[in-house]
Amino acid sequence: MPHDLAADPYSPGARLGSARAASGAPALAGAAYIPGIDGLRALAVLSVMLFHFAPGLLPGGFSGVDVFFVVSGYVVSGSLAAERTTTFKAFTLAFYARRVMRIYPALLVCLVVTGLMQTLLVPSSWLSTTSEKTGLFAFFGLSNFALTGFDDGYFSPRTEFNTFTHTWSLAVEEQFYLLFPAVFFAWLTWRGRTRPWRAAALALLPAMLAVSFALCWYQTRWMPAHAYYWLPARFWELACGAMLFQFHAQNRLVVRSPLQGNASILAGLALIGAGFLFSDPKSFPFPWALPAVAGTLLAIAGVQAGTQSDQRGRAVAGAWLGRLLDNRLSVYIGKLSYSLYLWHWPIAVIFRWTTGLQGPLVLASATALTVLASALSYHFVERPIRQSKSLKAKTEWAVVSRGLMAMCVGAMLVLCLFKAQSHLSLSVTRDRANWYPENWPSPAASARGVGLKGRRLFVLGDSHTGAYSTLLQMLMDRQGLAVRQESKGGCAVAGLLERAGADCAAFAEQSAANVVAEASPGDVVFLASLRMNRLGDQWGELSDLEAARRQSGPEAAESRAAALREADALITRLEGAGLTVLIDAPMPVFKSPPFRCSDWFNRHNPVCAGGESISRGFLLERRQPVMDSLAKLARAHPGLVVWDPLPLLCPKESCTALDGKLPLFFDGDHLSAHGNRVLYPSFLSVLQTIWPGREKG
Repeated sequence: MPHDLAADPYSPGARLGSARAASGAPALAGAAYIPGIDGLRALAVLSVMLFHFAPGLLPGGFSGVDVFFVVSGYVVSGSLAAERTTTFKAFTLAFYARRVMRIYPALLVCLVVTGLMQTLLVPSSWLSTTSEKTGLFAFFGLSNFALTGFDDGYFSPRTEFNTFTHTWSLAVEEQFYLLFPAVFFAWLTWRGRTRPWRAAALALLPAMLAVSFALCWYQTRWMPAHAYYWLPARFWELACGAMLFQFHAQNRLVVRSPLQGNASILAGLALIGAGFLFSDPKSFPFPWALPAVAGTLLAIAGVQAGTQSDQRGRAVAGAWLGRLLDNRLSVYIGKLSYSLYLWHWPIAVIFRWTTGLQGPLVLASATALTVLASALSYHFVERPIRQSKSLKAKTEWAVVSRGLMAMCVGAMLVLCLFKAQSHLSLSVTRDRANWYPENWPSPAASARGVGLKGRRLFVLGDSHTGAYSTLLQMLMDRQGLAVRQESKGGCAVAGLLERAGADCAAFAEQSAANVVAEASPGDVVFLASLRMNRLGDQWGELSDLEAARRQSGPEAAESRAAALREADALITRLEGAGLTVLIDAPMPVFKSPPFRCSDWFNRHNPVCAGGESISRGFLLERRQPVMDSLAKLARAHPGLVVWDPLPLLCPKESCTALDGKLPLFFDGDHLSAHGNRVLYPSFLSVLQTIWPGREKG
């Protein structure tokens, strides 16, 4: 999202001015302020907000960001053209000083407050693990790299729960600012010279635009995350706005009559509307960013008409359709748009984590809070800083250096908040030692055993391998057992539910090869994975139709048969190396994730509607196909050891994810640290049965 959402510093809005460029070429004549550009900003920010609050109402509303990119390219060009300096150093330093005053005060306040709310209300989890990293990167204009680096595509579930996701577009703009002043300065200073300087000045930006557009086309298909998040594939959108300004500055492509203005605005709004309604996220930004980009260019040209004079110097009447964009309400929303964009997303995400973001009352509350926070930001942060006489009296370098210092201080403050989450959080999950199955060291009094000293346990599987970390650490501390884990999220090893994909098959193959190469006869391999079809995940409950599709029917049976053959081959290979294979039977699964549903501020979230308890009979019925597969494996491999934790986790007719006030499960299917401790005696007993002697013989 561009930083120039509200008015740009070089004017209260889109000021085209009467200044001359450094080359002496004339700037655009006419009125200095174009209210309709603020109206375009209003249209863009409202579309983005509507998409984020209620995506079903405006499926392509995310393309409002592209409207902002074009507007920003146009407006920033005007800001640079108004510069009176003649040296590149002074030119860029003045530009960055204005950018710092314009962008960072509101951004830093938003990032710090959002960091605090994240610390207080959002539990640490896979669903939120990228939020802190994205937030810290956002202080330095690098959050778009964080999102791609941590594999969060814009339309993946995790981005909806990341309070800092929206800062990716701010990062694109900030990176654009590092490059564009040099490009524009070349245009300003070279276009009045003789060839080849003039040719280079006129060709530089179009050439970069063309390269960026080609890269956008390529990356959308082959590297979609990079196409969406990174500047190279987005540069062409900003460059389109900048080129339109350059044409206007040379009195080219200028709308000269109300009729042309009306036609331009009408066509522009129609294209923008088509983008809002029909943009396909799977084909974005190419080609579906084109309607918003082309429409914005036409709309700018149309609303700009009323600022022009004809050849006789008479003012050209503005297009009457421009009133849709330059009325007082639209202009005010446009001025507020930067703050609206900054605040609407973290507010939506905090609602999503707590009460949920569903229902008219909740949506109205989130909208009202967004408007309030944005108005406060605009009137008490943005405007006072931009209009500060003391800051204006300082040198450009002083402003820039203080801005950089504020960035670093803000990042350090938020980092401290994140590090102190276990002390500051309002969630019951701040009791990490019971909720999170980490490698918690055993108390000194318990860490003296050597009953399994000299023995080795290899643990292979998906994320549920990590969910046994507390139990495995207890075995190392209390029994002297040597443990080595290899896991890959989403890649069950001998999962018995479905055939492995290419990546997971490669992981299982490599892990088995590593174990065979390293292990000795008599060692144990524990295959720990999810073996029950989920009823929900960390971000929502699965539909009954989806759950039934995964559980029953010919396709499900065929997939389980293929998975059984894969498991049989793996066990045969491991046993051939003299290893004992231990496998866990399916554990309970729940519809709602306890870590999201155990606090006073989130237990009424719609994601918690499924509850944290479930019928034991229902679970036994659902896991029976996998139990049948385990029975077949046991007959084929007499040495296979099957450990069933379900009786310990579900001793009654109703299975619950909580053991009193303590959690047995962290989410709908991963154990908690307390659940690990409940299972430890049973798992130890199984190992002692496999290794009856105290020492390895």
